Amino acid sequence: MRNRIIPLMKKEAIHILRDARSLYLAIGLPIVLLVLFGLAITFDIHHIPLGIIDQDNTFLSRDFISRVRSSEYFKVLYLARNFSSSEKLLDKGKVKIIVVIPPRFSLDLAKGNDSSLELLVDGSNNNTALIAMGYLSKIIQIFSSKILLEKFNKQGAALSAEFPSIDLNPNVWYNPDLRSKNFIVPGLIAVMMMILAAMLTSLTIAREWETGTMEQLIATPARPHEIVIGKLIPHFFLGVVQLSLIVSTGTLLFKVPLRGNLALLFAVSSIFLICGLGVGLLISSVAKSQQLAFMLSVISTLLPSFLLSGFAFPISSMPKVIQVFTYIVPAKYFLIIIRGIFLKGVGLQVLWPEVLSLLLFASLIMLACSKRIKLRLE
Repeated sequence: MRNRIIPLMKKEAIHILRDARSLYLAIGLPIVLLVLFGLAITFDIHHIPLGIIDQDNTFLSRDFISRVRSSEYFKVLYLARNFSSSEKLLDKGKVKIIVVIPPRFSLDLAKGNDSSLELLVDGSNNNTALIAMGYLSKIIQIFSSKILLEKFNKQGAALSAEFPSIDLNPNVWYNPDLRSKNFIVPGLIAVMMMILAAMLTSLTIAREWETGTMEQLIATPARPHEIVIGKLIPHFFLGVVQLSLIVSTGTLLFKVPLRGNLALLFAVSSIFLICGLGVGLLISSVAKSQQLAFMLSVISTLLPSFLLSGFAFPISSMPKVIQVFTYIVPAKYFLIIIRGIFLKGVGLQVLWPEVLSLLLFASLIMLACSKRIKLRLE
């Protein structure tokens, strides 16, 4: 028995050592996943982009602003005296929350009257919205305690037991009820489309090599870019059918509001679909086996789309080095677009930077596919 097992062990070990790509995956993948998950996954939300409209412009209001600035939870990106175009920042997603300090903020507190801060909150990400409001409540509580202590030190026993309070009046936009499904379903559409599109095409050329039909393809007069287009179009129409089913299910079954233009949604989704199909086709041109192509398609689409797109974890809370990698994840841009169309009802006048990024990515991935297939045919 021993004499039979040892040769089989040696034979299998030789196969493993000869399959360099699978060996790299087996050794390097656990390290990559550990680093990626360890750095990207965090349930602590930091550096939430925030805007402040200070209509009071007094020492007390500036003191409050300095406390918000010193907090690790917020990053003040916008500070103004009036609304002007500040509301557009919420439409564009530049800030997640706007704090409005009223004109009589310090005067009301000095007279012993209650005061309030108005919050304009982007509710498209219900989790971030709830956590941000909780952080602000804590900051205001500490701020109020400081004022109370200063009053007590000045007035001593003469301080009234009834001290004016500072209330928060949140005005939640886009998702007033803060329904989690309104946040999750559009994100799932982006993630699923990327994974399914890449899987559709990742097996095509690898299948040609495994079945031995690649030689017949090489013998045809078809050029590399024609092969790419020929293999892409049928899967593209299949992807459009999948998109239609997913969008219909999200709006009808889960009652997610579709406030934007449906035609724009399908037009931009088509660009994103080409990105996903191109990634799968590029993988298929690299891997000669369907098994390896499938593994690579899952790794290169599922993990980035889920972890680095902003779907599950805020990008602003990730380390800077991880944030750099998010710029090459097409799902990041499509996620902004689909949530903007579904929940905010915005159009190209707001979403054009993300659409342009998808067009650039689609063009580059198609060019890479043509070059790679040309090398394989030669």
